[in-house]
Amino acid sequence: MVKKDTSAEDKALLNGWADFGDGVHATRSPQIIQQALNAIIRQHIFCIVVAKGYESGKVVLLEYDQHRIVLDRPNDWPAEMSSQPLRILFKDRTQLWNKFVVELLEVTDDSLITTMPSKYVRLQRRDNYRVDAPRGSRVLFRHRGELKDFGIENISANGGMFVSPSRKVYLPLGDLLTDMIMRFPVTDEKEAEVKIGEGRVVRSCDNDRRELCFGVQFLIKGPEEKELLQYVRLREREMLRKGMAD
Repeated sequence: MVKKDTSAEDKALLNGWADFGDGVHATRSPQIIQQALNAIIRQHIFCIVVAKGYESGKVVLLEYDQHRIVLDRPNDWPAEMSSQPLRILFKDRTQLWNKFVVELLEVTDDSLITTMPSKYVRLQRRDNYRVDAPRGSRVLFRHRGELKDFGIENISANGGMFVSPSRKVYLPLGDLLTDMIMRFPVTDEKEAEVKIGEGRVVRSCDNDRRELCFGVQFLIKGPEEKELLQYVRLREREMLRKGMAD
């Protein structure tokens, strides 16, 4: 049964774009992959090469044929890096993150040579695109004069899903939250912090762990929107880098 499902999935990928949900689309179509490679070269789009434990700065895709891709070798490319799976990330002209899945074949003095992509993944951003918050993310805010501490389930450029510490701690629909400070773990010792002045409770629901959650619409201003969008896009990139939809 598993083999049959995999075959059906591969067939869909080879025929065009397959929708994996949450804004993730992927394909194995040689024609679509070639069109993307053409666009990168024609539009002078920079790429980022990602390997296990390594991420390059901006590099140039120099050329390709039906068997291989040739990229400019990054200045800090590790000398000990052997043949292995790589991710080639790039933003297209619509500012969507894209990813090729390739294998490193050869390293020369000035280039990286990889296989042609075995898969092409595209993260379709919507205005309300949500990304999962890292485990341990928290939000502090004021509600009816009280300071409250909730978890964060996910976040978008317009709002977030906050996790109540208890079913006894309830946020009535329509209530205003103020002075929100969201903290997201980046490493064991570092956090990203995003501040939002006001938000309004717009819905309540349970998450997959049957925890009580509240959807909050952010009433954001210019500088807050820029800071929030910057973090959301950072999470999008992390999702691709870690192999989403591989």
